[in-house]
Amino acid sequence: MHNDIYASGFLYHPKTAQILLQQQNPANENSAWTLFGVNTFKNKTAEESLKDFFLKELNIKLNLKNINIVYNYFSKELNKDNNVYYVEVKSLHKIPESKKINCAWFTFKKIQKMNLTAQAKHDIVVGQRVIDSSIRRSLGQQTIG
Repeated sequence: MHNDIYASGFLYHPKTAQILLQQQNPANENSAWTLFGVNTFKNKTAEESLKDFFLKELNIKLNLKNINIVYNYFSKELNKDNNVYYVEVKSLHKIPESKKINCAWFTFKKIQKMNLTAQAKHDIVVGQRVIDSSIRRSLGQQTIG
């Protein structure tokens, strides 16, 4: 357990190749879209903290085995390590409307044209590469790494 880690990520629906993102300020439709994130909880791993976050905030139950690491980096903005994850889900969960955040599903192609923070854009690009590599590996094709 490490208490100085930030866990961030997105939900990924393989059948439609869509990811779930959030917009922090839904009143301003031009506000940037970002990944979901949470500080790790005491005595919990980053994966467990992310799982608890999705259950508490969006009422989505996740299985720990479906939480996949994309990569880890030190965030100067947060002044701590950030573990980035993607979580495979079987259905496109309907997210109730909220005054705090706006959530929506997007294809990777659509995301390229959206207003994203620079870090979110980078995390999604790397995440897509990890997902693509995982798909190739499952098909018996060669991957790097």
